Amino acid sequence: MKHAALLAVIFAVAALLVHNKIASAPWGYDEADYMFAASLGIGNNWDDSGTMPIAQFVSTGRRQGTDPQQRAALSALARSSDDPLVYRHWHGPLYFFYLAAVSKLGMNEHGIRSCSFAFIALTALLMYFGSLWILGGTEGQIAAILSSALFLWSPVTLQISELAPHMLFVLIYIGLLLLLTRAESGIGKLCYYAAVCCAALAFCTLEVAFVDILLVGIFAWRHRTKLGPHLMRNSIGVFLGTVLIVWPTAFLKLSFAKAYLVMAYLAVFRKGAWGNVTFSDTWIDRFETSPAEWCLVALALIVFFASRRSRMQERSRTGATIFLLFSGLMILANIKVYTDITRYVTVFFAALELFTGWILARVLAHIARPWLRYGTLAAVCALLIWNAYYGLSGFMTQEDPRPMEMLRAIRENGVAERTLVAPRGYLPIFHYYFPHMHIVGYDSESQIPAMRDQADAVLYEDASLKMNAPGSR
Repeated sequence: MKHAALLAVIFAVAALLVHNKIASAPWGYDEADYMFAASLGIGNNWDDSGTMPIAQFVSTGRRQGTDPQQRAALSALARSSDDPLVYRHWHGPLYFFYLAAVSKLGMNEHGIRSCSFAFIALTALLMYFGSLWILGGTEGQIAAILSSALFLWSPVTLQISELAPHMLFVLIYIGLLLLLTRAESGIGKLCYYAAVCCAALAFCTLEVAFVDILLVGIFAWRHRTKLGPHLMRNSIGVFLGTVLIVWPTAFLKLSFAKAYLVMAYLAVFRKGAWGNVTFSDTWIDRFETSPAEWCLVALALIVFFASRRSRMQERSRTGATIFLLFSGLMILANIKVYTDITRYVTVFFAALELFTGWILARVLAHIARPWLRYGTLAAVCALLIWNAYYGLSGFMTQEDPRPMEMLRAIRENGVAERTLVAPRGYLPIFHYYFPHMHIVGYDSESQIPAMRDQADAVLYEDASLKMNAPGSR
């Protein structure tokens, strides 16, 4: 009953903070591609039906991918087929199984986006009960409250209303970290192999799962004697078996290799692939989004490195070490991702929040006077609520009306199955909503005169649409 009451308060605060921050607008660039991938069905995403053979993929990439002048043609070639990998943006299919199922429920954009918060809720519950399960006692209870509140009230978390596989990835890696912590506490083989399964599921979700795999490998090497014989064989067998069930073509068609080749291409050949910002812009924006959280993370780091190992501290310190190692490796893996898009922070930030919650819980649990202990806990929670209010104050204050106006103009002018010259940045959106329409994309309105004769109509950046005169094509 106590846990239900505490969780009810934590979730109620989160609901109040986020209730008007979920978009109702048409699908954005990535979202439209993801929804199109989902529309291809679970089966086509499971077996990557129609995907380009790996040899042709490499050949096409070498021929056209390195030439900036060929990028538009390369994009058009990719979108001319129903290759699920293209529309998943080369991610694994696990999230798209969920999206394909949810998209059949007849909900609008706001409803489907709202459903994505199920992953956030499950992650918060995992943090809460995982902390109780591993730490127990007063320290476990405080860690449960702090870690779930840090995660659930974070602006980083609450700004993720868009469709993306990142929050599913967070749910999986938090489970992996807690399982490894439990395994280390008692060197439990079952928990270790469950963590291997989590690494495989993460591999079927996002490309950065190589960090999850590396962490499991480090753990296995450190405890190779205690985990028993045939450790490598069993670990590889569990990993491959899980992947072959969830995403068989990852290996059978080398679909996973395409994802890593695209990541390498973006890092090497595409300047500003994740946004037109610098390294310093990226980290300044991350701090400004959630300043109080970053200050608490810094405080936890100071406590962690300043404190001495003791028997009383061993279990929480073990977990904190695993959480910190994972977040450090993940930050390094994403060091070249310069962006102000919040979802790219989630791949490491939830681990830092879990680390911070456990370290601060250890400090608070050793305050002798209960009134001071729980008064400090309440003050930290109040700080987190202020931080969330501050971080969300400028978020989703007004939705861009142009996508809705563009869709309306296309429908009202009967262009849904005709040829349209339109801004290139809206191509995925129009492709999803009007799959039978042929679109010629432009980067600048100065290109329109040379393209006008190729289409039945021209759509401008301000959402105005002009029909070409009959016979002008």
